[in-house]
Amino acid sequence: MAAPSTPLPLSVESQKAVLKYSSNALELFSSNYNIRAQMEMRDKAYFRTNDLTEAQRKAKAANDAGDADKLQNIVVPVVMPQVETALAQLQEIFLSGYPIFATVAPPEHAEAMAQMDAVIGESSIKAGWPLELLKTMRDGLKYDFGVIEVDWQERRTYSFTTPEAANLSNGKVQELQYAGNFMRRIDPYCAIVDTRVPPDEVHTRGEFAGYYEVLSRVDLKKRMENLPALGTMNFRAALESGMAEDSQTQDSSSGAYTPNINPDALIPAGSSGKGTNWLVWDGSVKANDGSISYKGCYTWQVLYARVLPSDLKITYSKDRNHVQIYKFIIINEKHVIFCERQTNAHDLLPMVVCKPSADGMGWQGKSFAENAMPAQAVSSSLMNSGLESQRRKVYDRLLYDASRVAKKDIDKVSSVSRIPVKNSQYNKDLSSAVYQIPFRDEGVAEVIQLSQSVAGMGDTTNGTNRVQQGQFQKGNKTRKEFETVMAGASNRDRMRALALEYSFFVPIKEIIKSNILQYQPPTTILNRDGKSTVKVDPEVLRKAVMAFALSDGYLPSEKIMSGELFSTIFQAAQAIPTIPMKYDIMGMFMYSMQLQGASWLKSFERSEVDQKKQLDQMRQASQASSAEDQPPAPTPAP
Repeated sequence: MAAPSTPLPLSVESQKAVLKYSSNALELFSSNYNIRAQMEMRDKAYFRTNDLTEAQRKAKAANDAGDADKLQNIVVPVVMPQVETALAQLQEIFLSGYPIFATVAPPEHAEAMAQMDAVIGESSIKAGWPLELLKTMRDGLKYDFGVIEVDWQERRTYSFTTPEAANLSNGKVQELQYAGNFMRRIDPYCAIVDTRVPPDEVHTRGEFAGYYEVLSRVDLKKRMENLPALGTMNFRAALESGMAEDSQTQDSSSGAYTPNINPDALIPAGSSGKGTNWLVWDGSVKANDGSISYKGCYTWQVLYARVLPSDLKITYSKDRNHVQIYKFIIINEKHVIFCERQTNAHDLLPMVVCKPSADGMGWQGKSFAENAMPAQAVSSSLMNSGLESQRRKVYDRLLYDASRVAKKDIDKVSSVSRIPVKNSQYNKDLSSAVYQIPFRDEGVAEVIQLSQSVAGMGDTTNGTNRVQQGQFQKGNKTRKEFETVMAGASNRDRMRALALEYSFFVPIKEIIKSNILQYQPPTTILNRDGKSTVKVDPEVLRKAVMAFALSDGYLPSEKIMSGELFSTIFQAAQAIPTIPMKYDIMGMFMYSMQLQGASWLKSFERSEVDQKKQLDQMRQASQASSAEDQPPAPTPAP
């Protein structure tokens, strides 16, 4: 198998240059604006946790304590339902098929097409492609900025064998190396990209892209073990470097950052416990015993960069004055532990940005969620003004005689309160001790209705309606009128899918196809029908390199190869007998079925003996039918 990269150990001078380059890249990323604060604002609107007023805090605390009389402020849900509705549409378009990226090739490459489908199907399951893509598209809708890493990696897997016939009760675990395309959604709060180019062009024009993570000691060791040994360095120094924690400030783009979005989270931000060092905690590690002085957790930084090797003092690299793509792994921003030159044929940074708006505004574009945020804010304000009116029904304004009534007595909210009144003035009745200021709330219904109307403006802004969100929509439209309305409502969804197809999914498919053709080793894969296996031959795949195209939900194989045209040919063949004589109609049908994913057809293919029997039976049936259609012979005259 061809190596997907060239690991290169770096000199001390080169390591210093890489650390300096990384520092400058981070400074460029965070010098103009604070992207983390903007994303946190959208997240709080999405989760409806942006009301931090004292009144809301007190009302929530009272409700949590069991006091149901206190009314909390309401944040009208507009952003989250719209984002999830749009995400459901994209999921149905792009992620509902299997494999999510099907292969299309001419009939002469049908074998290679079956092999490619098997490889993609297995990788999509083992690497969890649909889930990673789903999370990335949700990020794109919330922030107009989602990032996914698509990289060819080798990872350890395990298989079971029977070591000897005499011991059948226990299987033997055998360690294997699985190589394939892995996708991984990158947390946008911890992503690093080149902001000098539009976000959806980072993979093609960007100079650098990467991300941060905070890992425990064991997780770090496990990842180190999966790295190719040739390009590794400084393991001990990295493991003994200072302990890292999640950054708790928005002011810097360096370090991993976990925002505090949900005040009622199961585990608050920054309290994950990754920094626990069990060896130090139980006192089993002694100072100066010669062993590695581990820390509790570490910052794992991955940085892909288009650089001139000579700029980083990598002098032994070929063509060191030409642009090349390198991958660096840095621990705690202090130690470079891995370096490799990316020799991928696609020549793209393996980090693709999801930007659903495709508005041509680059970093100034508004996200899908941001478009709905004003409607949510105004609708919530109107709704809470109506709730405030209801609060005043319980806590109304009063005038009281302080010499006769104590304030603490009338502040009690109870249906059975006993309020002592001092009769300090002669000939004064009880009604004169407290006076309730009249309150009128006739406009509350209009305010609530206006709040609903403003919330509906958010639907108009993003082009959604109640039916798309699974809600009943009143009306007396006929079925045809309803279908026309819904077709118009889905226009924006199709336009958004078109933008994602060519800015996000096409680069991903190109990386996947290129990596398979370049690095796929020979193997045997269980077919998706679960009954047969496919032997993958890399030579067969590479011979078909120019014929492959990967389809998806937006651009299915039926569109690429014109499935409607196949149907027209089949219908014409029934009416024109010379077409089956000149063309292999059965071959066309089998190819059409294979394009639609019917790889299981071969499992039902008859043997030559069965085919001959079937043909004889058809002839006999035809002859019997012809005999029945013949008129009876005339009876001879006596």
